[in-house]
Amino acid sequence: MNDKLNLIETIAKQDKFSTFSRVLGSSGANAAFSGEGEFTVFAPTNDAFGKIPEARMNELLNEPNQIKLKALLSYHILPGKLMTAHMGAVSARKSVTGQNLTFIDSNGLKVNGAGIQARNIEATNGVIHQVDTVLTPPPIAAGAAASVSSASLAATTPETQPTATPAAIPAAAAIPAGSVV
Repeated sequence: MNDKLNLIETIAKQDKFSTFSRVLGSSGANAAFSGEGEFTVFAPTNDAFGKIPEARMNELLNEPNQIKLKALLSYHILPGKLMTAHMGAVSARKSVTGQNLTFIDSNGLKVNGAGIQARNIEATNGVIHQVDTVLTPPPIAAGAAASVSSASLAATTPETQPTATPAAIPAAAAIPAGSVV
Protein backbone atom coordinates (compact mmCIF):
# COMPACT_ATOMS: atom_id res chain seq x y z
CA MET A 1 0.00 0.00 0.00
CA ASN A 2 1.23 3.48 -0.87
CA ASP A 3 1.22 5.72 2.21
CA LYS A 4 1.98 8.92 0.26
CA LEU A 5 -0.67 11.61 0.04
CA ASN A 6 -1.11 14.13 -2.77
CA LEU A 7 0.36 17.64 -2.47
CA ILE A 8 -2.81 19.22 -1.07
CA GLU A 9 -3.17 16.51 1.58
CA THR A 10 0.54 16.52 2.47
CA ILE A 11 0.57 20.30 2.96
CA ALA A 12 -2.67 20.22 4.99
CA LYS A 13 -1.32 17.46 7.24
CA GLN A 14 1.64 19.53 8.48
CA ASP A 15 0.87 22.12 11.16
CA LYS A 16 3.79 24.32 10.08
CA PHE A 17 2.00 24.85 6.73
CA SER A 18 -1.49 25.54 8.16
CA THR A 19 -1.60 29.16 6.97
CA PHE A 20 -0.33 28.19 3.51
CA SER A 21 -2.88 25.37 3.31
CA ARG A 22 -5.74 27.65 4.35
CA VAL A 23 -4.92 30.45 1.88
CA LEU A 24 -4.26 27.98 -0.94
CA GLY A 25 -7.82 26.74 -0.48
CA SER A 26 -9.50 30.12 0.01
CA SER A 27 -7.80 31.66 -3.06
CA GLY A 28 -8.17 28.60 -5.28
CA ALA A 29 -4.42 28.50 -5.93
CA ASN A 30 -4.37 24.81 -4.99
CA ALA A 31 -6.21 24.12 -8.27
CA ALA A 32 -2.84 24.72 -9.99
CA PHE A 33 -1.59 21.34 -8.77
CA SER A 34 -4.80 19.39 -8.45
CA GLY A 35 -4.72 18.37 -12.13
CA GLU A 36 -2.56 15.87 -14.00
CA GLY A 37 1.22 15.86 -13.76
CA GLU A 38 3.80 16.46 -11.08
CA PHE A 39 4.59 19.74 -9.39
CA THR A 40 7.13 21.29 -7.05
CA VAL A 41 5.72 23.46 -4.27
CA PHE A 42 7.80 25.88 -2.20
CA ALA A 43 5.68 25.97 0.96
CA PRO A 44 6.16 28.95 3.28
CA THR A 45 5.84 28.17 6.98
CA ASN A 46 3.42 29.90 9.33
CA ASP A 47 6.41 31.95 10.55
CA ALA A 48 7.08 33.05 6.95
CA PHE A 49 3.52 34.38 6.70
CA GLY A 50 4.07 36.10 10.05
CA LYS A 51 6.70 38.30 8.35
CA ILE A 52 4.02 39.86 6.13
CA PRO A 53 2.62 43.06 7.64
CA GLU A 54 -0.90 42.52 8.97
CA ALA A 55 -2.35 45.30 6.79
CA ARG A 56 -0.87 43.71 3.65
CA MET A 57 -2.15 40.25 4.58
CA ASN A 58 -5.63 41.67 5.27
CA GLU A 59 -5.56 43.41 1.88
CA LEU A 60 -4.75 40.11 0.15
CA LEU A 61 -7.35 38.14 2.11
CA ASN A 62 -10.14 40.69 1.72
CA GLU A 63 -9.72 41.34 -2.02
CA PRO A 64 -12.75 40.08 -4.00
CA ASN A 65 -11.87 36.67 -5.53
CA GLN A 66 -8.39 36.94 -3.91
CA ILE A 67 -6.75 37.33 -7.34
CA LYS A 68 -3.52 38.87 -5.99
CA LEU A 69 -3.28 36.22 -3.27
CA LYS A 70 -3.85 33.46 -5.82
CA ALA A 71 -1.11 34.88 -8.05
CA LEU A 72 1.26 35.21 -5.09
CA LEU A 73 0.69 31.62 -3.97
CA SER A 74 0.81 30.24 -7.51
CA TYR A 75 4.27 31.76 -7.85
CA HIS A 76 5.37 29.12 -5.29
CA ILE A 77 4.48 26.27 -7.70
CA LEU A 78 6.65 24.84 -10.48
CA PRO A 79 5.43 22.44 -13.12
CA GLY A 80 7.39 19.19 -12.82
CA LYS A 81 9.19 17.61 -9.91
CA LEU A 82 12.43 19.37 -8.91
CA MET A 83 14.41 17.74 -6.12
CA THR A 84 16.94 19.85 -4.20
CA ALA A 85 19.84 17.74 -5.53
CA HIS A 86 19.08 19.19 -8.99
CA MET A 87 18.53 22.83 -7.99
CA GLY A 88 22.24 23.65 -8.04
CA ALA A 89 22.34 22.66 -11.72
CA VAL A 90 19.63 25.15 -12.71
CA SER A 91 19.78 28.87 -12.07
CA ALA A 92 16.10 29.53 -12.75
CA ARG A 93 12.81 27.76 -13.51
CA LYS A 94 9.44 29.18 -14.49
CA SER A 95 6.60 28.89 -11.99
CA VAL A 96 3.06 28.14 -13.12
CA THR A 97 2.59 31.93 -13.37
CA GLY A 98 5.27 32.05 -16.08
CA GLN A 99 7.64 34.06 -13.87
CA ASN A 100 11.11 32.81 -12.94
CA LEU A 101 12.21 31.50 -9.59
CA THR A 102 15.98 31.71 -9.13
CA PHE A 103 18.16 29.23 -7.27
CA ILE A 104 21.55 29.68 -5.63
CA ASP A 105 23.62 27.49 -3.37
CA SER A 106 25.61 29.97 -1.31
CA ASN A 107 25.53 29.60 2.46
CA GLY A 108 22.74 27.10 1.95
CA LEU A 109 20.29 26.40 -0.85
CA LYS A 110 18.00 29.34 -1.60
CA VAL A 111 15.10 30.13 -3.91
CA ASN A 112 14.74 33.86 -4.62
CA GLY A 113 16.93 34.45 -1.55
CA ALA A 114 14.61 32.49 0.78
CA GLY A 115 16.20 29.63 2.66
CA ILE A 116 15.02 26.16 1.77
CA GLN A 117 14.61 24.32 5.05
CA ALA A 118 12.85 20.95 4.97
CA ARG A 119 13.52 19.42 1.58
CA ASN A 120 12.14 16.78 -0.74
CA ILE A 121 8.86 16.12 1.09
CA GLU A 122 7.38 13.71 -1.41
CA ALA A 123 3.74 13.41 -2.41
CA THR A 124 2.03 11.27 -5.02
CA ASN A 125 1.96 14.16 -7.50
CA GLY A 126 5.16 16.00 -6.70
CA VAL A 127 7.47 17.34 -4.03
CA ILE A 128 7.35 20.07 -1.37
CA HIS A 129 10.23 22.19 -0.10
CA GLN A 130 9.75 24.29 3.05
CA VAL A 131 10.83 27.92 2.71
CA ASP A 132 11.36 30.50 5.45
CA THR A 133 9.91 33.44 3.51
CA VAL A 134 6.88 34.02 1.29
CA LEU A 135 8.32 34.38 -2.23
CA THR A 136 7.63 37.65 -4.03
CA PRO A 137 7.16 37.60 -7.81
CA PRO A 138 9.29 40.02 -9.82
CA PRO A 139 7.59 43.25 -10.89
CA ILE A 140 5.81 43.13 -14.22
CA ALA A 141 6.02 45.64 -17.03
CA ALA A 142 3.30 48.28 -16.97
CA GLY A 143 2.31 47.44 -20.54
CA ALA A 144 1.77 43.80 -19.65
CA ALA A 145 -0.48 44.73 -16.77
CA ALA A 146 -2.57 46.99 -18.96
CA SER A 147 -3.06 44.25 -21.53
CA VAL A 148 -4.84 41.89 -19.13
CA SER A 149 -8.55 42.52 -18.91
CA SER A 150 -10.68 41.89 -15.86
CA ALA A 151 -12.43 39.18 -17.90
CA SER A 152 -9.18 37.26 -18.27
CA LEU A 153 -8.53 37.57 -14.54
CA ALA A 154 -12.03 36.30 -13.80
CA ALA A 155 -11.34 33.33 -16.08
CA THR A 156 -8.73 32.01 -13.65
CA THR A 157 -11.11 30.77 -10.98
CA PRO A 158 -10.72 27.14 -9.91
CA GLU A 159 -14.01 26.28 -11.58
CA THR A 160 -12.74 27.39 -14.99
CA GLN A 161 -9.05 26.38 -14.64
CA PRO A 162 -8.88 22.91 -13.10
CA THR A 163 -5.35 22.16 -14.29
CA ALA A 164 -2.13 24.09 -14.19
CA THR A 165 -0.63 25.65 -17.25
CA PRO A 166 1.73 28.60 -17.40
CA ALA A 167 -1.22 30.68 -18.65
CA ALA A 168 -3.47 29.58 -15.78
CA ILE A 169 -2.41 32.49 -13.59
CA PRO A 170 -1.78 35.71 -15.52
CA ALA A 171 1.44 37.50 -14.68
CA ALA A 172 -0.53 40.74 -14.43
CA ALA A 173 -2.21 39.43 -11.31
CA ALA A 174 1.15 39.53 -9.56
CA ILE A 175 1.79 41.78 -6.61
CA PRO A 176 2.60 45.31 -7.85
CA ALA A 177 6.21 46.48 -7.84
CA GLY A 178 7.26 48.00 -4.57
CA SER A 179 4.72 46.07 -2.55
CA VAL A 180 5.86 44.48 0.66
CA VAL A 181 4.86 40.88 0.94
